[in-house]
Amino acid sequence: MQVVKYEYSEDAGKKYPRVSEKEAVLLSEIGLDQIPTATEFVEYIAEAYGASQSGIWYTLKKLKGKGLLDFTEKGESSRPLTLTEDGINVLRRGARNAGAGQYVMRGVAQISV
Repeated sequence: MQVVKYEYSEDAGKKYPRVSEKEAVLLSEIGLDQIPTATEFVEYIAEAYGASQSGIWYTLKKLKGKGLLDFTEKGESSRPLTLTEDGINVLRRGARNAGAGQYVMRGVAQISV
């Protein structure tokens, strides 16, 4: 699996937060999809990567706090797991950087969250 290393950067005057490799993988897995529930996503990622569900939840909440994704948490109205506009821009910016050869090679076992 190839994962892009994201850096704190500016794009047209807009600053985007740094994301770790774990966070980058989750952003990539979500992509431009609308996932019906965060719970379904967490279960899928835990099985696919052999990662703990609690670690995945922690990382999702960090990404939500950075304003990169949105999903329903306890007590909130129902909405799907999606990237925000900033999340999409971070994902796209990473893809552009990947074209410049800035890849980080990681195996599935190294993604434990």
